[in-house]
Amino acid sequence: MPTVCATRSPPMQFEAFSHPKARDLSVPADDVLLHVPGRVTAVFDGATDTHGRRKNGVPMGRLAAMIAAEALAGLPADAASWDAADILKRLSAAIADAAPHDGLGRPASTTAMIAFETPDALRMVGIGDTGYRVNAGPAQITELAPDDVTISARVTLFKMLQAKGLPPAQCEIRSGRAVGNGLDAAIADGEIDDTQMLAVLEDAIAARPDAAQEVARFLRAGLQQQHRFANVSDHPLGYGVLDGSMPESTFIVDALVSRDGLRSVELFSDGYMVLPDEARIAAWEASHAHIEAVDPHKIGMAPAVKGSTDSAFFDDRTVAILRS
Repeated sequence: MPTVCATRSPPMQFEAFSHPKARDLSVPADDVLLHVPGRVTAVFDGATDTHGRRKNGVPMGRLAAMIAAEALAGLPADAASWDAADILKRLSAAIADAAPHDGLGRPASTTAMIAFETPDALRMVGIGDTGYRVNAGPAQITELAPDDVTISARVTLFKMLQAKGLPPAQCEIRSGRAVGNGLDAAIADGEIDDTQMLAVLEDAIAARPDAAQEVARFLRAGLQQQHRFANVSDHPLGYGVLDGSMPESTFIVDALVSRDGLRSVELFSDGYMVLPDEARIAAWEASHAHIEAVDPHKIGMAPAVKGSTDSAFFDDRTVAILRS
C-alpha cells in the first residue's frame, strides 16, 4: 500500500464534462461523476444492463454508479491512506446492500477511478476500464478481458451483414443483438446461420487463442452472461468491477502521482475511444467528434462493443480534469 498523508490539502482546479449516449439528452447516463473539492474526485461507469432492469425507475448501471459515488463521499477523511482493497470493498458492499442481485444472480455493477488529493500526491485507486493519465501523457487503462472477444464478434458480424447489403442501422441492431443475447439465440431466431457463427467464433478465438473453449461458450451465451467472470482472477475472461462481490487485488489499480511537476490528471470513462494531446475539455470533445465522423459504427479505426446510431452515441462519456 502506498504511504500517503490523509490531511486536507488546498483544492486543485477542477473541470469536467459528461454526456449520455442519448444525443438528445433524453436518457441519463450510466456514468456518474463525484467531486469533493480538496479531497476526492472520481468517475464511475455503470454497466448498462442487458435486460433493461431498473430500480425505482433508475437503470441498474447508473444505480450502481450512484451508490458507489455516495459511499465514497461518505468515507472518512483518512480513507486516502487505507488499503485500496478496503476502499473498494466498502463501495462494493454498499452496492450489495442497496441493489442486491436478482433471482438469477445478475448484479448491478460499475467501474471506478478515484483520485484522492493529499499534500504531496494524488492517490489513484480504481477497478475496471475507467482510466486516467498524468500531464496528458500515456493513458493508464485496465482493459476488460471479455471486451477483446466481444468486440471481435460484433465487428465480424457487422461486416458480414454489411457485405450482404444490409443498411448500417440493421447491421448495428442485428450484430448487437447477437452479441448481447448470444450466438445460439441468434441462430434460433434466424439472425445468423451455423456458417456465420463458426466464422465469428474463429475470429474471436484468434484474439484469445489461450482460452478457445471459454471464448466459444461465452459468445454462444452472450453478454448477458458476462457477469459470471466478474472478480474471478483465475478465469481467462476474468475482470474487475464493483458489483457487490469482493474486488480481487489482481484487478485493482493503486498508484501515487507526485505533485512535483504535476500539471494535470484526467479521469475518463470508456466513452472516449481516442485521447487528445491536450488536457482540455474542448480537446476531448474534438477527439470524440473526429471518431464519430470517421468511424461512426466503431468497426474500423475505433472498434467497440457497440456502434453509434442516429439517436445515440455508442456509449456515455465522462472526463474530469484536475489541475495544479
